[in-house]
Amino acid sequence: MTDRIKPSLSFTIICDDVRQETGGKLSLMGLFENVYATKFPAIHPRLAVLTEWSGGQGEFKIRMRILAPDRKTVIRETSSKMTLNGINYRHRDVSVHLNVELKAPGTYWVENFLDDEMMNSIPLNVVQVREQPVH
Repeated sequence: MTDRIKPSLSFTIICDDVRQETGGKLSLMGLFENVYATKFPAIHPRLAVLTEWSGGQGEFKIRMRILAPDRKTVIRETSSKMTLNGINYRHRDVSVHLNVELKAPGTYWVENFLDDEMMNSIPLNVVQVREQPVH
């Protein structure tokens, strides 16, 4: 049996979509860190979160959640298991969320956990903008 080595979270990217291309390449569409809306509650039609874990070995539980500005209300959450067969392997996790309700402007948070330990928390700014008149 091999030793279990805790991996690092290489990155977390928020975007509109992640597509698997021929040959295994990933294409990311519409990277963003801000959502703009004229009125609330707002519905964001599609939000994808891509994470990459590397440098570890063994089986782990990973969890991602999106929190409201109060940092208590969970808007979306996903969890799964990942297995890294050696420190030279990577695991990319994609979660896609449709029709995400954003009740008010503010800083929302995307958090990633490894075996229930928070590994990162990144802001997602939701900004209210004035409606532009149509000419």
